[in-house]
Amino acid sequence: MSIAESSESTSADTRVSPAATGLRRGGARRRHARRRAAAERSIPVRRLLSRPAEVTTDWIVPGDPIFSHLLATLSAVFPNGEDFFVASVRRHRDAVADDPSLKAQVKGFIGQEAMHGRAHRALNTRLAELGYHTDRADRVIARLCDLILRSRPRRLAIAVTAAAEHYTGLLGESALDHEPTRRILFGQESIEPLICWHALEELEHKNVAFDVMESAGGGYPIRVAGFVVTTGVLAGYVGIEWGRAVFEDRRRITAEHRRRFSSNFARQRLVSWWFLRKSLAFLRPGFHPDDTHTDDLVREWRARLADVAVATKASTAGEAARSPATERRERVTKQSCGRGPAGRAWKGAPDRAGSGTGPPPAGRGRREG
Repeated sequence: MSIAESSESTSADTRVSPAATGLRRGGARRRHARRRAAAERSIPVRRLLSRPAEVTTDWIVPGDPIFSHLLATLSAVFPNGEDFFVASVRRHRDAVADDPSLKAQVKGFIGQEAMHGRAHRALNTRLAELGYHTDRADRVIARLCDLILRSRPRRLAIAVTAAAEHYTGLLGESALDHEPTRRILFGQESIEPLICWHALEELEHKNVAFDVMESAGGGYPIRVAGFVVTTGVLAGYVGIEWGRAVFEDRRRITAEHRRRFSSNFARQRLVSWWFLRKSLAFLRPGFHPDDTHTDDLVREWRARLADVAVATKASTAGEAARSPATERRERVTKQSCGRGPAGRAWKGAPDRAGSGTGPPPAGRGRREG
């Protein structure tokens, strides 16, 4: 399926007015003027050699059920979130028809996000077997994303996607550039390759949704609206679900678990003032995702992950990996706008001896509901 649709249709319903064309070209000129020429623009699609069944420990952050529930919640919301991102970008594929570079990036973006959703769905199935409420979070985030796609103005969904991609880009930067965060929160051998592969690709395509938003005529007010919705609705739900999961497990959380959480909290970046400060940069009028230079980080982790992620064709991945949820969201878009092996260590991986992983504590089984 082509990303771009012809803009030369003679139909009165699809003809683009001169004013709209000028607005689009003006947005494209602004975007090109602000792009950093040295920014890495290659967006390859890879397939992770993932084996989520190898996750056997009760707490995915060793000895820390509180952060374990946060990571499980994040993984749970990713698949439907990725489908939402793809649907939002596809909605504005006509806006990038005259920009071959961005059109190619959109193709890579779609392929990468499809693969992320597939990998996290497999992990979430395993986490549900271990007792995490991934099914519940998956259902709720799907409803929230569908609601945003139905909302007006039409550009709101792509603005939400741009803001969410800013958040996930910061998550990726935290995981790859800050070793304490990576070792504390993502250090389990069966999970770390997936997280680092996902983080790398978030940095590779961090500009795409933002540039599509600008190409579609989204200015500063819609960008702020997208950030508010992303923070208040999507990130807000993650916080609520995290708190709920911890509360439901409160009888299993010991004083030693709380001490471990306090120690981990003080050393990681995922929930920190650093993350908050970086997040708020999205609201700066002249902001662009390329303001943070991550090219060296991307090159480093491409080499380190070369043995655990296999490249594939972006066009094949982007289309073949479409899930039923993606197709459902595309129907929502048409209705609303009238348009039709995981544990294998990579190069330079840190030694995890004494990481604390082991058999799950006795007495913890799968929770119902």
